[in-house]
Amino acid sequence: MRRRKRMLEDLDQEIRDHIEMATQENIGRGMSPEEARYAALRKFGNVTRVKEDTREVWSFVWLEQLLRDIRFGIRVLYKSPGFTAVAVLSLALGIGANTAIFSVVDAVLLRPLPYAQPDRLVTVSECSRPYDQSTKNEVAPGNFLDWRTRNDVFEQIGAVDLHGYSLTGADRPERVLGAATSAGMLRLLGLHPALGREFEPSDDKNGAAPVVMLTHALWKRRYGSDPQILGKIIHLNPTPYTVVGVLPAGLAFPEPAVQLWVPLQQTIAPREMRWHASHYLNVYARLKTGVSLAQANDEMSRIAAQIKREQPESNSGAAVLVLALQDDLAGAIRPALLTLLVAVGFVLLIACVNVANLLLVRATIRGKELATRVALGARKARLIRQMLTESILLSFAGGCAGFPVASWTQRLLLAFRPESLPQFNVIETDGRVLLFTFGVSVVTGLLFGLLPALRTSTINLNPALHAASRSSTSGKSTRRLRNLFVAAEIAISLVLLVGAGLTIRSFFHLLHTDLGFRSDHTVTARISIPDDKYSKNEQVIAFYDQLLERMRRTPGVESAAMVSFLPLTGHNFDNSFDVVGRPPHPPDNRDYALVRFIDPQYFSVLGIPLLSGRGIGEHDRLGSSRAIVLSESMAKRYWANASPIAEHLLVYMGEDQSPWEVVGTVGDVRTSIAEKPQPTMYFPYAQIPYRFMVLTVRTHGDPQYMIETIRNTVLTLDSDQPIYQTRTLTDLIDTTLVPWRFSMMLLCIFAAMAVLLAAAGIYGVMAYLVAQRTHEVGIRMALGAQPHDVLRLVVGDGAKLALIGVITGLLTSLALTRLMANLLFDVSTTDPLTLSVVALALTFVVLAACYIPARRATRVDPMIALRYE
Repeated sequence: MRRRKRMLEDLDQEIRDHIEMATQENIGRGMSPEEARYAALRKFGNVTRVKEDTREVWSFVWLEQLLRDIRFGIRVLYKSPGFTAVAVLSLALGIGANTAIFSVVDAVLLRPLPYAQPDRLVTVSECSRPYDQSTKNEVAPGNFLDWRTRNDVFEQIGAVDLHGYSLTGADRPERVLGAATSAGMLRLLGLHPALGREFEPSDDKNGAAPVVMLTHALWKRRYGSDPQILGKIIHLNPTPYTVVGVLPAGLAFPEPAVQLWVPLQQTIAPREMRWHASHYLNVYARLKTGVSLAQANDEMSRIAAQIKREQPESNSGAAVLVLALQDDLAGAIRPALLTLLVAVGFVLLIACVNVANLLLVRATIRGKELATRVALGARKARLIRQMLTESILLSFAGGCAGFPVASWTQRLLLAFRPESLPQFNVIETDGRVLLFTFGVSVVTGLLFGLLPALRTSTINLNPALHAASRSSTSGKSTRRLRNLFVAAEIAISLVLLVGAGLTIRSFFHLLHTDLGFRSDHTVTARISIPDDKYSKNEQVIAFYDQLLERMRRTPGVESAAMVSFLPLTGHNFDNSFDVVGRPPHPPDNRDYALVRFIDPQYFSVLGIPLLSGRGIGEHDRLGSSRAIVLSESMAKRYWANASPIAEHLLVYMGEDQSPWEVVGTVGDVRTSIAEKPQPTMYFPYAQIPYRFMVLTVRTHGDPQYMIETIRNTVLTLDSDQPIYQTRTLTDLIDTTLVPWRFSMMLLCIFAAMAVLLAAAGIYGVMAYLVAQRTHEVGIRMALGAQPHDVLRLVVGDGAKLALIGVITGLLTSLALTRLMANLLFDVSTTDPLTLSVVALALTFVVLAACYIPARRATRVDPMIALRYE
């Protein structure tokens, strides 16, 4: 700094010496001292320009000019606090919302999974045809074993099955979700245990000593991070398991809710491991180096076809689908996230248009200042750079102010996130998100600042220098550009409003969808009966019978029942069947229907209507003739207008495959709120005992108060038997609606932000235009114009822009809303009601934004307006 100061002082001194020498020479030629100095200065030229040209030779002049531009820009923005506040607030909303959504998109779709070389990790599933994701299915154990021995495209392949366990040994038994994994699963992921070791092949065998690995969270929560946990015994169902390891902290594989791992083949009998017809395993693999997804799909489908030829009677997996693990995990939520990303992009675009319009207005007001700078020698590029510097300063300020908006939006996202949102990576504002925010701020500044800067650089000097700053008016091209910006704001806002309107309509339809059952005053609790304690079917039936009897005698209980899977939970168990008397289907082309195991009172507890025949009776128990009840959709699909009563079905489930007699039909129940009811078969739990049942209790009062009573009743029957997944049916429906509510809520928020920004921008522009036309309004009123004439004049201009924007927005929305078809339920992407209501509502907002300045114009005093300059 001192060296630079010295150089500038030397330059000044050299220029002064040069001018002084020239002055003395002129005096020697007979000029007066004053005339001699003026002549010397004229000969030397512009001193300031010479200084600048000299500094360009031996200094970083661009850096100096940039710093000067920044300092000048800060002063200019500081002197216009109202303009600066409006612009920064608009940009803060747009940039903040984009930052929040990007943090989610980055964690779920862009950031690699927290495993070694995650791009080589894949899921392997069965399907009917190669590359057909619509027929994707879980894997049969026999197919998994064959794949593992025959493939040459995977470095390692492993399988997972989820099981619930009763973890005992504390004050109260606890229900935990466990993952039965094949040996080497941690190595497949490229991870190492936090303590101990992982499962070895010797552990992953039926009959081996039971061992378990605890998740880091369970180890910390239940065992206090005991460093001596290795080798200790814990009891699961109530088998003793030896702890051999603790999983890495933060591991959310295969699901975040998993709390422990056990070896896969300790949970499946050797005979069942060779089955090719039961599909329940999730298979993961690591590709060999240099093997592509396409090569893996082709090779595995070839192997599947070979196995099918070898097992024609049982194997139904005709092909294999290999997908990148991250793509498979994020597949369900990807459309919603991309739709939200587009939505917040539109919000930012409206903010940019808004600020660009403000800059155009402000440039018109600053016309005399800018013209003076041009007249004093400012180059066009120099002027554009100064204006862009001010724009980028605004965008950086908006980016900084947008962090609170981003934080709030991010908390909102996490609070209402659906279960389909993967949590393998932490959603946070890290360096990548900060870099994104920085990039968005720069691009935003250039985007909204470039056009106004270019318009400013072409300013006409004579009119600008002769006109007073208050009355400087813009040319036709600037007015057209400003009107174009206003119409664009309206069009983009309409697109967002249409998207929000369609999701609101979808959500409304979902709320009023007939689910096929009653949900009021009903509480549920899942119970899993361990087979190592209740080894006989009669013991399982007796436990359920005693529990139901006690619950029905409990004060406040209206009725109680059992079912294997509740509606809307996503837990579906289906099975193939054939109708006796009809030609049987081949194994790879059988009909399937959902399976439900129930007790006799289940239909009455949930209010499912009996349509024909009878329901499950108390006499439908082990040893009696087999009875089955069908859903309405199944009866219509396979018997059309005939009755299925007294027909017999062969259901390929369990060892005993004697036929089941159809004794009745009941109304349909939705297994998914957004899908049509599926064919369902209801079996008496007392004829085919199922160990994972849901107790369903209808109460006279608030069902929440019954949960503790249910827990204590179960514990009186078995002190080691926990209940879990306790909730009311109303809560279950609310949980099912979370993904739809998530998309609807965020789209509505972003649409509201867009309308607010557009309305503020339109109001600002119209207020400026009215102020510019004050003189014209005064003349009109002096000549006899009435207030309603002035009102019609100003609002009419806004109405024209609204019409252009609405028509453009409708055409754009017709094209873009097709991309969100997967987010809609029972609503067309071109729903006429939504389009018309949104168009009318936005038009009303625009006209309201025009009305306030127009109303102000009608109150202008003609005499004051005529003197307005």
